[in-house]
Amino acid sequence: MSELPTRSISEDILENAFPFIKTARRVSDPERDLTLCDSRSKHPPIIGMPRRDFPTDLFHDLTKHEMQRVLEILHYAAIATTGDDVYHVLQLIQKAVLSPKAIGGVVQLNAKGDFQEFNSVINVSYSNDWLYTYGKHGYAGVDPVLQSALATFKTQIWELTYRKTSSPKQCEFIEGAHSFGLTHGITSGRPEPNRPFASFFSFAGGDPKDLKRYKRMIDYLLPYLHRVLMANTHTPLSNRVLGLSPRETTVLLWMKQGKTNWEISRILGVSERTVRFHVEGIFMKLDVSSRTQAVAYAIEKGLFPTE
Repeated sequence: MSELPTRSISEDILENAFPFIKTARRVSDPERDLTLCDSRSKHPPIIGMPRRDFPTDLFHDLTKHEMQRVLEILHYAAIATTGDDVYHVLQLIQKAVLSPKAIGGVVQLNAKGDFQEFNSVINVSYSNDWLYTYGKHGYAGVDPVLQSALATFKTQIWELTYRKTSSPKQCEFIEGAHSFGLTHGITSGRPEPNRPFASFFSFAGGDPKDLKRYKRMIDYLLPYLHRVLMANTHTPLSNRVLGLSPRETTVLLWMKQGKTNWEISRILGVSERTVRFHVEGIFMKLDVSSRTQAVAYAIEKGLFPTE
């Protein structure tokens, strides 16, 4: 049996014959049409994601079960297409960091880069009573964790941030949070490039001793969380101006149809107490005191979808 001939095709010969084939030394050539990665980097970037070295040391600290959780989060973050998908991803992180309370959302920033208002919020398991209190008292303006997160865009361990506070209003906020069982947790977020928006994520409770370890996991997952949140939870511009959440808009639509709180709760599959919470939030944001006023104001401002 004769041996097959031995041939050596150089990269130049291969690329000249088949220009669509790119070798490692050519993919960053600015004169070429296709740019896949920088040949100086050990790892090609994921489209739309910042280039980062793989955090090998992070995974040394994780158990097999925790690593499986991280992979599951990345899997569902990659295929998220709706706000409900984002809700599911937040639930998975909540389980991964053993946190009984989780929430995430988008805030709008003013010209100085400070908090202006909430654009949209996805509440996984925070107390409705606390969220109502938070909004009613305007705590976003004094919340030291939120302020520090938006000023530095570094993940905050609440206890460490609280130690730096001294103003009476911030101390009042911390005392109020403690009264709802919010004594320790992690908050993170990042800005949206070239736009006046930023994401935020908070996970509260669990074992305080685990916070530093889970902080590194949150830091790693943050770019993926930010991307899916910004892509899938925007509310219509008219609603963002008034700060109505998607669920509040839905409740308002059923109010327009003359439905009672009980009827709306059956339609949406939530408790009547939850519907009352949304109705109170609508009243507060629209600065009205009745359902009739809320519907009339929404019609006047064009807040309902065009039929």
